[in-house]
Amino acid sequence: MSKKKLFISNLGWKHCDFKKIIKLIKKNNIKGIDIAPIQLKNNWTKIDIKLKKFAKELNKLNIKVNAIQGIFYKKNFNLFKNNNFQKKKIYAHIRIILTISKIFKCNKVIIGSSSFRDLGNLTKQEADFTFVSFFKQIKPLLAKKKIYLCFETIPKNYGESYLYKISHLVQLIKKMKSKWFKINFDTSLFHFSKFNNAIFNKNKKYIKNIQISQKNFNFLINPSIANLKFAKLINNNKIFKDISLEIISKKTDLKKISISLNKFRAIFN
Repeated sequence: MSKKKLFISNLGWKHCDFKKIIKLIKKNNIKGIDIAPIQLKNNWTKIDIKLKKFAKELNKLNIKVNAIQGIFYKKNFNLFKNNNFQKKKIYAHIRIILTISKIFKCNKVIIGSSSFRDLGNLTKQEADFTFVSFFKQIKPLLAKKKIYLCFETIPKNYGESYLYKISHLVQLIKKMKSKWFKINFDTSLFHFSKFNNAIFNKNKKYIKNIQISQKNFNFLINPSIANLKFAKLINNNKIFKDISLEIISKKTDLKKISISLNKFRAIFN
């Protein structure tokens, strides 16, 4: 069994309570956090200043940042709208995200967001062409900054209309022809279908980041059978050492976060 480095997403608490969270992170030997930048402020305006201050704070506390996520939160973007002006805005926003990633000395950015890739009236073939064409433009930026863009498949049950199958995402990554495009593997894939370790095993070469989540991103109080099976699978894998826990909560529940971190550490180490 290989030793894992464990992280938790900052979507699980209010940022004003972070000092209380630090104690739980240290107590449970959690290596660091995944950051949704918008959690630090209500909008994206001049967010860099606050992020730089927070990055220095994390550095002093020896808390690492594993990945940047939630990058389109509160942004009314849809890649599949036939609007070149919006595509330019998306491109500019991703440049900002890559800069934020460098501020935190982090080399992974997660892209999920069902609304960002809502099909609307497009066919799958039309959407594939737009998706690949757009992200090919991002390749030079990723190579220059040495940052991986990790796309996440989302179950249909969460409102996803386009990227809900790993096999489809792998097809797109192959077409984009760059080592900087990878998969963020979230165990939410197993919450609405039978657990199948082949989905993970056959696509390992494309996976760069792993997130553990309960159904509806609830606290890890009683780990699902699928998450327990996945933990058994990943604990015997020496390649994947960084594992993140994703909880989404509008309020800070220290007791539930503490229990979740304890369970997280127990099943993955």
